[in-house]
Amino acid sequence: MAQNLFIIGATGKVGRALVSQIYEKGDTDPAKNENPTRIVGVASSTAFLYERDGLQKRRVIDFSSRKTQGEGYREPAALLDLLSDSSERVTFVDVTASPEMLELHKKAIFGTEHGVVTANKLPLTIIGPEEFQRLISEPKRYGYRCSVMAGAEAVDKVRDLRDLGDRPLEITGSFSGTLSYIATELEKGRRLSEIVSDAVAKKYTEPDPALDLSGIDVASKILILARTAGARLSMPDIRLSPFVPEGYVVRGDPSGLIRELRRADAEFASMMATARSKGRTLRYIARYTDGAHGPGITVGLTEVAKDDPFGQLKGNENKITVKTATYGDRYYSVEAPGAGVEITAQNIRRDLLYQIDNRTLSTGE
Repeated sequence: MAQNLFIIGATGKVGRALVSQIYEKGDTDPAKNENPTRIVGVASSTAFLYERDGLQKRRVIDFSSRKTQGEGYREPAALLDLLSDSSERVTFVDVTASPEMLELHKKAIFGTEHGVVTANKLPLTIIGPEEFQRLISEPKRYGYRCSVMAGAEAVDKVRDLRDLGDRPLEITGSFSGTLSYIATELEKGRRLSEIVSDAVAKKYTEPDPALDLSGIDVASKILILARTAGARLSMPDIRLSPFVPEGYVVRGDPSGLIRELRRADAEFASMMATARSKGRTLRYIARYTDGAHGPGITVGLTEVAKDDPFGQLKGNENKITVKTATYGDRYYSVEAPGAGVEITAQNIRRDLLYQIDNRTLSTGE
């Protein structure tokens, strides 16, 4: 039986890479797969294509590359109505960055037999903590591995430990390849404004680099892992210190931001020099703890020892460590480079494998 997909965000970078990989890797070929992929729907933020029995490859590719337009729609949750004439299960693939996708996630999981695989963090952070636990309760219908460190096993490790009764008591992470890069370049003695300028030119940052420097993305990722561990926490519960103080931040204007950051160059050089004098360095660290005073999350620029697991990170590497009661002072470790578009698309495809009933090994080379 085919695995039916409806890809929302198909015209974005990850969406286009996903469509390309599905066809290039033979996911749709029944000669290679007992459960081949069938794309029944694709959507942008404003338009969609849908065919119950599957869209032709050319139509999907042309839509994904914006060569053709589809029909308009009001809101993502309305796309569920298209499936009223279908008796087969469909998995919605969310590769958007839209908070409006939450309603579709909830309606699909709470009110139908359809599934969701998401790389979109926002639904998982704006939903209430109790509803979050309901949303993720069926792993074969709701996959969210790609919402945190898409190229690694962060969500899997935390979820499995919880299910094994060895609940994580501390999760520490460096979650931003961009901020890891900036911190390790500061360590080399470079100026903050120069590093951020280079990161923007190399497209390491978001189009608006202020979003990276705010730390919100990092806070979202640690919240998802904390909730996966069982914590009933929300974004307002996080003690968040941005990478760069608000007084230096200019939003929506990279050039203006870099000009303002020149005023912070001396301050950051001094912070790094102070850390170095103690045999330490700076990293942007998120930490969830569940101790005697209850669960809590902190996020901020932190001094760490040079031989610390996070002090040893280089370039855009990301890492988490997880401590549990069983392991005591020792910890589990998950590490990976910052995930790019192709890695994220590949791991969405991997997440989809876990929703296949009676999955068999591919015969393709």
